[in-house]
Amino acid sequence: MPEGQLQSLCQLIRQLGTRAQELRDAGLQIDKKARQDFVSHADRFVEQEIRRWLKAHFPQDGILGEEGGLESGTQGTWVIDPIDGTTNYIQGMDYWCISLARVVDNQLELGIIYAPDRNEFFFAQRGKGAFLNEQPLTLREPASDTVIIGIGRSSRASVENYARTLAAVLNDGMEYRRFGAGALMLAHVAAGQVHAYYEARMHSWDALAGMLLILEAGGASNDFLADNGLLNGNLVLAGCPDVQTRLTALLVE
Repeated sequence: MPEGQLQSLCQLIRQLGTRAQELRDAGLQIDKKARQDFVSHADRFVEQEIRRWLKAHFPQDGILGEEGGLESGTQGTWVIDPIDGTTNYIQGMDYWCISLARVVDNQLELGIIYAPDRNEFFFAQRGKGAFLNEQPLTLREPASDTVIIGIGRSSRASVENYARTLAAVLNDGMEYRRFGAGALMLAHVAAGQVHAYYEARMHSWDALAGMLLILEAGGASNDFLADNGLLNGNLVLAGCPDVQTRLTALLVE
């Protein structure tokens, strides 16, 4: 992607983050999609604006968004979560973000995650590294008895399965955190704030940008795009390589 287009896209994401803050401050229109699953007019606005920009600059690409679904293309596919952590966003918490990824030939090529309330702009391109506010990110393995992981709660997995996951992690001597925005937690793995992230079932718009950030920071992950993960979602397990291997044996194998 030409540098000018990249800069324009990053500027757009920053502007939309500011606009989402303004819309929240002015009072939101909120609809309920399912139990504890909300959407605001800000979610729809942000996705519409990203779609408009992408159609103007990448007319041959497809677009898959949480709110607008799939528009097929003949080249790459852009994957959008306009506001991940909508409940946090609605409640005035700072743990939410805009997430955007591009997939070409079943490979992750670009990932952007922007958390406006935290002033955190994450960016990664395949083979070119991962960055937080333009500073390069490099993962470092923690001591085995200091591991802290993020765990997501998927509505597509049972409460009993989630409880078993927590028990397995704690009994293995690890700690966990859950903050309600999986895309941002993946970005924080890349930044070294937690050492891995696990969720039994995740949508591609929540997962892909953060997974590329982790890979480009030197981490490891499962193959999310296998078994048509782009459209169907998949397991997510990504983080520092040793921790990722440890969790794979504990939670997957």
